[in-house]
Amino acid sequence: METKESLKLELEPRSVQKKKVRALRREGIIPGVVYGKGFETMPVQVKAKQFENVYRKSHGTLIIDAVIEGKPTNVLIHNVQRDQLSQTVVHIDFLKVDLKRDVTVDIPLVFVGTSPAEEEGTGTIGHEATSISIKCTPSNIPTEIQVDVSSIRDKHDAILASGLKLPEGASLGHGVSEDKVIATFVPTKKVEVEAPEGAPEGQAE
Repeated sequence: METKESLKLELEPRSVQKKKVRALRREGIIPGVVYGKGFETMPVQVKAKQFENVYRKSHGTLIIDAVIEGKPTNVLIHNVQRDQLSQTVVHIDFLKVDLKRDVTVDIPLVFVGTSPAEEEGTGTIGHEATSISIKCTPSNIPTEIQVDVSSIRDKHDAILASGLKLPEGASLGHGVSEDKVIATFVPTKKVEVEAPEGAPEGQAE
């Protein structure tokens, strides 16, 4: 079994609120909050460079060993807000987790394999979802879920959420139907070439 990397992040309590947080961002500091079941929501802040480094490694799915006022706290990066123009991070929601309790997280879907339809040129594979919500223990959160499309041959075939291979003990998140379509067959459109007017039939140029 692959050993997950231990990620650490220093979070500081934040006293600056509302419009004043713009000053923090100019200093390279990102505002955020830590919340969770049985935990009083706490405004925090983190150095932008440190966060970006951890975020690239966690993909939002790995448990982070955060430290708040000297106290170790297990958190997940639950939501990242970015500026629409610059795409810089402007706010972060951290979810405090109990390693013994299940959490619900969105996991990226990675499509693998080759469909016979693609090899034969009769169609392509439509990716109907890019991620899936699952419920599992924090220590069992996968970084991705692979979707093997080699079983899709024609328009009668599709991959549903019920057919995904989830980690042991995991289940689909609340509100995710087992009938949710993940991948489908998309027929290749045939292009018909019309013969020029007056040309013998079957001898179109």
